[in-house]
Amino acid sequence: MKKLFALLLAFSCLFLTACNQNPADSTTGTGTGTGNPQNPVTPNELELKDTIVSNITRDFIDLPSRVVYEQGMVYYYSKADGKAYVYCFDPLCEHNDGYCLANPSNMETIGFSFGYTFFINNRFYYHTGFGQIISFAFDGTDKKIEYDAEYDNDAIFGNPWGHCMAVGPYIYIDLRSYASEDGKAHTLRFNVETGEMEDLTEKTGNYISPSYFYNGMLYGYNSTPGYLKSDLNLNSCEEIEQLYSSRFSSGSRFLRIVCEQDGIAKISAYNMQTEALETYEIPGLEKSSNIICVDDEHIYFYQKEIIYLGDRWYKDELKPYNKTNNGSIYRINLDGTGLVCIYEEDEFEITGQEAVIAGDKILIEGHNIRIRDNQVETWDSGVLVGTIGADGKIDELKPVEVVE
Repeated sequence: MKKLFALLLAFSCLFLTACNQNPADSTTGTGTGTGNPQNPVTPNELELKDTIVSNITRDFIDLPSRVVYEQGMVYYYSKADGKAYVYCFDPLCEHNDGYCLANPSNMETIGFSFGYTFFINNRFYYHTGFGQIISFAFDGTDKKIEYDAEYDNDAIFGNPWGHCMAVGPYIYIDLRSYASEDGKAHTLRFNVETGEMEDLTEKTGNYISPSYFYNGMLYGYNSTPGYLKSDLNLNSCEEIEQLYSSRFSSGSRFLRIVCEQDGIAKISAYNMQTEALETYEIPGLEKSSNIICVDDEHIYFYQKEIIYLGDRWYKDELKPYNKTNNGSIYRINLDGTGLVCIYEEDEFEITGQEAVIAGDKILIEGHNIRIRDNQVETWDSGVLVGTIGADGKIDELKPVEVVE
């Protein structure tokens, strides 16, 4: 499944409803926050105390009353009734007119851009990579070019703008060296409220390629001297020993599960507040693992394991098919205690990189898989949902019911 990070990131802040559905969330989230789908944050706050703000690719966007995901079309899962609906606001829309937000093939027309879309002050903003910042309303209307650097794109090899991050009303942009007048990389900052584009490097002499924000500070890197942190105006840059990050975080801590050479698995938690690496051994775990979800008390993960299942037809020839995991989902406390397998099914494979816990439900991407007639067969592929019982175990995983 092709992941549309920018599309999902933009939808994460919508506060309206889909066609003829229930009222929208009264609290908005962004997906630009902790790296944890269970804790969306608001980017309109410049400083979130002890909270990491980072733009991370994800499979789901978790809102107070719904979960947004892409599966051919863009859907939202309603936490109220446990069903999914097409994320479209026009009850007469057929989703194929080139402008429907729910249709990923309309991205070029609507303007969503992979990895570079933000929701700020009730509007979407994205940069094209070629020096334009474009905004539009929640439903794709009122499209405006907010800023145009007017680069001579025929004379530039590649996109002038690289990685970008958003916090408050600001979008920080990495201007690549081959596109700048002095041949050096610059940090740009666009204020969506004033429409002003600032060259912070020109003003301060400092440059940072942005990675994330923490407590009102920008963290990133520079080819020389290396890893840096700075105030949001780049007035005071400070070299740091390392730039620790990971796909998931909880509050001030980046979280990973690592497996040492001695076969001992550990939770590796870098605490931004104390600037210290905390490690917690996981008794009984001896394989490399991928975190898929974090809540206030637990880390959910699966173990990486290559399992030859059989041969499968691919482009008119039989090729070996290897499962990447054994289909089991595990849960552990944040301090490394309480390891338990909450779902175990041999004829299952996790295919996504994230999951969402919504009340007593879990949503995850995967498929059922088995050998039939000497060939690999899959079914029920896509977003699946299961109920977490009082004992913490998942009864079964089945496709989300979609209401057309």
